Amino acid sequence: MYVITGASGHTGSVVARSLLERGERVRVVLRDESKASAWRQWGAEVVLADLHDAAALTLAMMGARGAYLLLPPPPPSSTGVMEDRLRMVDAMRQAVKASGVPHFVLLSSMGAQHAEGTGLVKTLHLAERDLGALGVPMTILRAAYFMENWSFALPPAVEAGVLPSFFGPSDRPIHMVATRDIGEVAARMLLEPALSRRVVELTGPVDYSPDEVADTAARLLGRPVHVEEHNVAAMVPMLEELGFSGELAHLVMELTEAINRGHAVFERPRQFARGRTTLDEVFGGMLRAMKALPHLGFGAEESTSVSQ
Repeated sequence: MYVITGASGHTGSVVARSLLERGERVRVVLRDESKASAWRQWGAEVVLADLHDAAALTLAMMGARGAYLLLPPPPPSSTGVMEDRLRMVDAMRQAVKASGVPHFVLLSSMGAQHAEGTGLVKTLHLAERDLGALGVPMTILRAAYFMENWSFALPPAVEAGVLPSFFGPSDRPIHMVATRDIGEVAARMLLEPALSRRVVELTGPVDYSPDEVADTAARLLGRPVHVEEHNVAAMVPMLEELGFSGELAHLVMELTEAINRGHAVFERPRQFARGRTTLDEVFGGMLRAMKALPHLGFGAEESTSVSQ
């Protein structure tokens, strides 16, 4: 049996469904009972637990062959972000130790090898350090920038043919990956457990520059879309206007700066794995959910919010 945290998010849901489709027993950890019914129908066991609650996490992990662990993105208005993440990491550390789970996969990020200068990714550096200190076999899955993070830029692309970007220069490719690929790789890593500490760095099938991101949107929409470059410093007031706390807005800005200056990158730049999902597929799904691509038809509504 495998324990999956973040099962209501983009990556955790894929991990859990991938394992269930392989006939594996799955226990999903949720905070909200309203989301439990669907998972029970799919054949998963459901445990309601807060990721800050070491005792509840320990019970959830008891008897498991492996666990998928992540730090969910903080709510936009959050304050005390680093302190909150430290409490969450400590609860996970206690649960891994007390439950005796023999292996776990930790969702991390490119740049997590650095202790400073990476914004929110600093919390993943702490998670890698503190969970790794237990000596339990672990797989660290360091993912590239989520393709789904471009969801904020699609409404202006649809409405005005403009794709706002804080990455520069606009013709320089950056590593990006679809959350579907993260979940599928994480499921495979649970089924092929590490014997000690393993780091897997994952990006998409190709790298995209902001210009190529705009070209993708233009191709799908059937009309021109051009990049509108913004200074990174403009992120803070923009995010605050959207309801972000000043603290979280600055952490997001710091991460963006780290990507721009080549600090938030893969530790082993020539040894990363590549997923299969293209930006066309990700944008197609998000644009259908926005009902911006009627010629492609509508399936089930897809969330365009970013979650791990």
